[in-house]
Amino acid sequence: MTTEIHFRNLEQYGFGPNVMKKMKICHKCGQVAKKGSFFCRSCGAFLTRETLYDHYRRQHGCCVGCGTVLTADAKFCPHCGLPVHRMNQQHGQTE
Repeated sequence: MTTEIHFRNLEQYGFGPNVMKKMKICHKCGQVAKKGSFFCRSCGAFLTRETLYDHYRRQHGCCVGCGTVLTADAKFCPHCGLPVHRMNQQHGQTE
């Protein structure tokens, strides 16, 4: 399955990195908002510029090649096959 088809299938069901890049989550009430929103429609709280995708990438290890989330013990990206040690070296980390 190609990357384009894989992501398109995820997006059909409201998941995937491209969907996450288009939304924010209110830190106060948890309401979903569009990327361009500045205030939460539910509680009125100010929304940061950070999208759900930005937050998720900050919290989890992701492949630098394709953005797939990685498990802590992954040696290769399950989606594109890029070696994890290579990714860590690109980020200035050593194993």
